[in-house]
Amino acid sequence: MQRKPRDPRAGVFTRPLVMLLLAGGLWSAAINLGLFAWLLKSGRPLSEAMAMTFVSLVLIQFFKAYNYRSDRFSVLRRPFANRWLNLAVGWELALLALILYTPFLQGPFGTFSFSSTDLALTVGLALTVVPVLETVKWLERHGYAGELT
Repeated sequence: MQRKPRDPRAGVFTRPLVMLLLAGGLWSAAINLGLFAWLLKSGRPLSEAMAMTFVSLVLIQFFKAYNYRSDRFSVLRRPFANRWLNLAVGWELALLALILYTPFLQGPFGTFSFSSTDLALTVGLALTVVPVLETVKWLERHGYAGELT
């Protein structure tokens, strides 16, 4: 209510939104390809590299979901205000934990029980998308990435 209404003829995909989506997608691709290549090069079996990359990709999507709630405001501004998003992410985290740590589900999903180091690595890498998206938002707010509409 603090901004004037947007032009009804304007598209949904504004330049700031497209910049945010591109930055998130490119960063996600770079992190996951880099993680996969590094895991293979470090001698991990293909199945473990695939599982860790899968978990990293899923976690990045969760962080992006919270970040994409606004193309202007920081994710730190009332980050858990959307109850339905919180419930959905919580449910999906529970399902992810089930396929990681339940032995009879590990086979069909090609996962394994992550060690604390594996989990810290995947969560840490996934979390790196947050400062990237916050930087893009900051650039947008200050007029460096196109005009806000």
